[in-house]
Amino acid sequence: MELNPGQLSTRNEMGIPVWELRTANTEPTISSVDAEPDEQLLQCHCMVMVESQTTNEQAQRLLHAMLSAIGITAQQIAIVTPEQLAQLHNLPSQNNVLLVLGTALAQSLFDDGVIRGQIHQTLRSQLTTVISFSLEDLLNSPENKALVWQDLQLVKANLSH
Repeated sequence: MELNPGQLSTRNEMGIPVWELRTANTEPTISSVDAEPDEQLLQCHCMVMVESQTTNEQAQRLLHAMLSAIGITAQQIAIVTPEQLAQLHNLPSQNNVLLVLGTALAQSLFDDGVIRGQIHQTLRSQLTTVISFSLEDLLNSPENKALVWQDLQLVKANLSH
């Protein structure tokens, strides 16, 4: 199959050397932080907040692909739920980025001023926060993937500082 110039450019930007058809689930399962995540959170600079119910296999594969596209592996992140937000207050301030998947979730946790597509400082400015679409929204509306790509670029840029 021949790729058009836009596809080649996107593929190169994402660091994908060859497009391959996936025939089986080869991605590792992304698990959430345990009840006592202090050690795991201290080792991660990138946290992803998802709604508690976002655990189906298709959503996990999508999340893995999104993070892989910006060079982040499942071992480099901590998946946190809204219930664990208070634990993030104690993180040392060192290039920590929180990706919140779900605009309604973000607005319920922070305030109505947080919107997708922008950088927000949350938890007393300890976390650089990026808001994006929920995994469920992306599975139902794939046309939003281009906007999510922009959000992921914000995450990547803030992790490299």
